[in-house]
Formats: sequence, C-alpha cells, structure tokens
Amino acid sequence: MPDTTVTEGPAGGLNRARVAGPRLVFVHNQDDDHRVIPRLAAIEGPGRLVVRPTPGGRTSDLALDILTATGRSPTTLLADRTSTPDAWRQAAAWLSTDQVRHIVIDRGHRLPDGALDLLAELGARTAATVWLIWPVTEDNAYVAPPLRAFLDAGYRFEAIDLATFVRELPPPLHTLNRGLRAETKTSWAEGNGPVLPMQDFPVFLAHCRFKLPGNTFTAVRDAYDHELHLADQWLTRRGLAGHTWTPGSPGHTRALGARLTFYLRDHRLGPAPDQAHALVRLRAVQVALFLRGYLLRWQMETLGAAPTTRLLSHLTPRTCDKLRTAATPEAAAATALSIHLSHGPTGFGLITCGNTAPDGSTLHLPPAGNPHLAEETRFLTAPWKWKPHRFAPGLTALDVLHLQAASPVLLPGHAASLVAAHLAYRRSQGATDTDPLFLHDKHPGNKSPEPHLREAIIRTCHRIHFNPAWLHRSHCRHGDETARDAQAAGWMHYRGLDLTALSDDLRSRL
Repeated sequence: MPDTTVTEGPAGGLNRARVAGPRLVFVHNQDDDHRVIPRLAAIEGPGRLVVRPTPGGRTSDLALDILTATGRSPTTLLADRTSTPDAWRQAAAWLSTDQVRHIVIDRGHRLPDGALDLLAELGARTAATVWLIWPVTEDNAYVAPPLRAFLDAGYRFEAIDLATFVRELPPPLHTLNRGLRAETKTSWAEGNGPVLPMQDFPVFLAHCRFKLPGNTFTAVRDAYDHELHLADQWLTRRGLAGHTWTPGSPGHTRALGARLTFYLRDHRLGPAPDQAHALVRLRAVQVALFLRGYLLRWQMETLGAAPTTRLLSHLTPRTCDKLRTAATPEAAAATALSIHLSHGPTGFGLITCGNTAPDGSTLHLPPAGNPHLAEETRFLTAPWKWKPHRFAPGLTALDVLHLQAASPVLLPGHAASLVAAHLAYRRSQGATDTDPLFLHDKHPGNKSPEPHLREAIIRTCHRIHFNPAWLHRSHCRHGDETARDAQAAGWMHYRGLDLTALSDDLRSRL
C-alpha cells in the first residue's frame, strides 16, 4: 500500500467510546486471502450489509449491487430500469429502514472512483460505518486508497488487519447460537390450533364440548370468554359510542360496520396466530354483536375449501418478503396496503407523508365522502389539486369505510417496514408532511397516482404469484373492482362477512 494519511486505530470492540461522525475502516487483506469469503458470509445479519460488487462494473452498478444485498432480485431490478439517482435513493431508504449500521464492501479496490464518492455520501446519509476490504498485494501498489471522497464527507479513518476485523465485527448472536435450540412442541395458546367444529355461533360451544377433549375444550373456552369480554368492551367504548343515529337504523349500521372492519382486520381476525384462534374470535364477536341487536353473518360456503384460512390476513411475512424482493419501495408499499385493505388503490393518492407513521406501522385514510346525505359535492384538499368528489345515492363500502372509521390503519410489523421504506424514499426527495405519499410516475404533483398505482399493484402481484380477488384488469373475465359488487366490496365482503341490524321486535327481546 502506498503512504497515506490513514493512521492505525486502536484494537478493540465496537462498544468503545468514539467521537461522533461517520467512520471508514480499511481492512488490509494480505495477498487477497480468499478465507475472508466465509467470514463475510458469517457476519451478515440485522444491521449489517455485505456488498459484493460486480466485477468490472460501472458507477451505476454499485447502487444495484447494494439493492441486491438488501434483498432485491437482480432480475426485477433490470426489468424496472431504475435510473442511477433513483437507485441510490432507494438504497438509502432501505438502509435507513433496516437500520443498517455497518456496510462492508468486498474488494473495494475494484470500485471505480465515482462509485466511491457516492458510497461516501450514502454512508454519511445513513450514519453507517463503511468497511472496505482492501487487498494488499505486490501488483496493486499503484492503487491508492480513495481518501478524498470520504475526507470531504467528514469521515474518521482507521486501518486494521483481518484479525482485528474479526474481533471488531464478530458474527451476530443468532449465528453463534444456531443449532443449540431443541425442537419443542408449543401449546395451542402459542399457535398450534386444533380442528374445531364449523357450526354457527349459537351452538358453536356446545359442539366444541361434544367433539373436543377436556383439556382442549378448556383452552378453547378460555380464549372464547376472553374474546367475548374484549368485544363487549370495544362495543361499549368504541363501536356503539358517539353515534347520532338511532340504533338499528341504516346509518347506525353503516357506521358500526366501518368500525367493525377496522377492529376485526387490524386487531382481532387479521393478526390471529392460526385458523382456530380466528374462528373462536369470530364466534365470540358474533355473540357480542347479537346481544347488542346486530347479526354478523359468516357465509363460509362462498369461500370454497378451508374457509377459516380466508379469515386471516393475506399480508403474511412470506408475502412481504416477496414484495421486498420483487418491487420498488413505492410498488411494495402500495401492494402491501392493497392486500391489507382488500381493495385497489382507491384513495391512496390522498394519503400524505404526515398521515403516515415514520415506522410505517399506522396511517390515516382520508375521508372520501359524506354518507349522511344522498348526494353531495365536496372539495377535498388533494395533494395534487383541488378535486371535486360527487357521490351518487348508492355509496360504496369504501366511501363509508374512509369516513366513518376514524381509527388509523394498523399494519403488521412485517409489512410496516415496506411503508417505512417508501416514506424514507419520499423524504429523501424533499417531501414534507403535506406532500402526498404516492406520486404520479410521469406527472408528479399534477395528476392522481391511482391509475399508475393500480397497474403497479397488478404487475407486482403477478411477480409474486398472488391473485387478488379484488383487482383485475378490465378485460379479465372476472371483471374489475368498479364493475362488480362495488356496494359491498372490501375486507368484510371478501371474507364472507355481512353485518345487518335485527328487527325492533327482536331487539326488544334481547
């Protein structure tokens, strides 16, 4: 190595006191030792990113290599034809969302000069330590370490050998402890559900008592009683509270149905650990509603085989992993929202960055109309323009859902990171709280992004082999969301659930 201004840093762990600022560490790999390869594979884990640059790649290829290291598919990256500046913004968004604190670049001497300048900017933006594996051989003495780009970014320098690198960045704990856990069977309360009878809610517990063993029935009955208590509390404090309509009226039923959708989707049925829990929770909620004068029907015969699987959220951890691999941050976030809500991108163009939590766990859907009146024209402050909304006498389920359910949408943890990554991407573009979360691809700020998002969601679902029942192209034989059953379409509809009010005579007898 030629003489440089890099000074040897003291050996020690990562927890020792350091001055503030980004950090660059040159790891001297004597004679380009290949034994560093299994070491780099072992240190990968949460908060750490190992990048293996494409040999002979251009400056623009490093951003694609970083995105590939975060989990993106190289095939979809090439298919999307992402521009170089946009690729670097996407990389910074994913690194910030994943809280990556260590970026390890293998064989850093092969990178072009411009790529190192962008790497220095990326590390400073994400507050990550950059580790450059720098081979020291006789034939690379002419290669000078790229100090200028990192000096301009305010980096602190250290130069260490491979042995010190092993001590500085040991394998994560989950790698060290792998294989030490014994396979144990968990109880039903932790996720392994029994096969429950499918009878309706009035006789559900009676059939459980007849068909299940004593200890299993006790666990089912405890979960049932607990869910019944939670549902009764929710109806008292939230579901039936604050209404101006007469109980049992159409307006009261619409408002309760909107709130019930949020309750079941985000809190009870959607995040249930298995089918048995979902069925027990549904039966308990049905009883609580019936005692208050409402009938929640579950038409399971319309769902085909294994109807209890349809009660659970379709936005599973495996689906989110596929979305992260196959889509850009914008397409992944929009598709995750569409799958979670079980409808297309209707209203997505009105969501602002300020309505989205920084960690992506919650977001507020904007109101889409007023179900109090048969027909109304109102002007909403759309992020791209003042947009008039006129509603016919027949309101869709989405109109009622957005207006009546004031609760924020609660996303599961494995999906929140997708929305958080897109929010970080929008913030890197300079978006403020009043700016839209989603933009039109060709006319940002002037046109609604919903048609563009619709096509992006369909394309992304095709990539991950997910066939949404609520979103098809217009030429599909199943039709599309605007032409088929728009009055009832939504999360409840695609799970065979329907809420109706009992007659006044029956209500008086309860």
